[in-house]
Amino acid sequence: MVGDAPAAVDPGDDVGVSERAGTVPDVIGIGLAGGQGVRARPLTLKAPGYLRSKAAMSFLGRRLITWVAQLLSAEGIKRYYLIAHGKENRYQIKMLIGYGEHLGIDVQYSPVKYDALSTGSADSALRMLEHWDLSGTALVFPTDSIIDFDLEPMVRHHLKSGAVVTIAGMTRAPTEVAEKYGVLLTDPGGRVLDFVEKPTLAELRDHFELKDEREFELLPLLTNAGFYMVDCAALRGLAGHPEVASLRRSRLDFGKDLLPWLAAGGHHVTCHVVRRIGDLGNVEDYLDTMVDVLHDRFASVTRHLGPPYDPSAHVWIAPESLAMRDVQSGRTLAEKLAEGLVTIGPAVRIGRFSEIGPGVVISESNLDDDIEVGEGAYITRSQVRDGAIVGPGARLRSAVVGSMAEVRSERSHPTVIEDNVALGDEVVVAPGTRLAGNISVYPRLKVPSGIRVPRGAELTDPADVLAYL
Repeated sequence: MVGDAPAAVDPGDDVGVSERAGTVPDVIGIGLAGGQGVRARPLTLKAPGYLRSKAAMSFLGRRLITWVAQLLSAEGIKRYYLIAHGKENRYQIKMLIGYGEHLGIDVQYSPVKYDALSTGSADSALRMLEHWDLSGTALVFPTDSIIDFDLEPMVRHHLKSGAVVTIAGMTRAPTEVAEKYGVLLTDPGGRVLDFVEKPTLAELRDHFELKDEREFELLPLLTNAGFYMVDCAALRGLAGHPEVASLRRSRLDFGKDLLPWLAAGGHHVTCHVVRRIGDLGNVEDYLDTMVDVLHDRFASVTRHLGPPYDPSAHVWIAPESLAMRDVQSGRTLAEKLAEGLVTIGPAVRIGRFSEIGPGVVISESNLDDDIEVGEGAYITRSQVRDGAIVGPGARLRSAVVGSMAEVRSERSHPTVIEDNVALGDEVVVAPGTRLAGNISVYPRLKVPSGIRVPRGAELTDPADVLAYL
């Protein structure tokens, strides 16, 4: 690796409260929705072989593309161009936000005819800049991440520096970065000198030559958050460069190709530190981001959740669920809370018309609408989607339960789902089953009792299930 330690670039006013909508009316949004959600499966599968766009994944009761549009429009971006590669990305997003009227924004979509020509995110973006004849300042953003930042200081930094691209960067500890994130090496002013692709801990130790382990652990490393402020006219001018044209014939991705090429060629690429980025591309990151939001560590998102039921514990419960009676005790959730018959919090959101039985403990979790949780169930650091059933005595820890899934369980024969296990929509798990350790169960499968599934396995069809019996 080359270069000095990443500079701790001062985010300036980004720590304060932005001047909100209307502050930067000339910035447009360019959304990238081109992937197939492989890392996030089964969250990105509606049924076997039926893809769900990552932008259409549910997060805290709303679809992710809705969250992104609300967060960015609150910062003043009202005009959007969505580069959607593939039928699922284009039409599922279009069904959710349409042309933006109900969100108070204007949305256009990339033409289908360009899908087959794309060789990567940057290639598609360059083609669309020409198609839409864009020449001003734009924020290029992923549709599978959320951001906590103030736009106006980032725009000011971008324009003052004269950069072709300003990368939104997030500082992370070496243990977070190792083999997961690329590192930006910058000068003291924030200009990006080099990109290091997913270094190992050993490579980081060797590069920065820090013998003190505590000093190494506290080393702030700048990582690429995937949000880019771009000078559209400058990028269009570079699109015809012979080296760019050559790259585009095989692959031109922003993070892997275009940005390193710009920096290596002396074009000004700079970094602006933002408060936080939430990556929702896999189960572990999805749950970590959800818990951060529920603990109010993601101010831009938390403010959109509405008034909490219990502000001190960061608990949100819809009135319809507070009024729901369970069949065991006949008491409403509000009554059970008052009598200490259930424990909810800290950091919990419960949507509408969900039935919570007596003796239930829920912490650091999100439960959507129309969910049933049986007596004595324990749920922590988990996401439970609409219409799911969690049986009596079940234990969920760091789990994602899909829509209308059934975690069947009995108090004498409890089911345990833990350590980043994801159950797809309409999965049925038999009582007494234990699934642990990065296991994925695809939609509509039935998981029988007595099954022994190794850590990291994917159950994609009935044959996989039979193989572990």
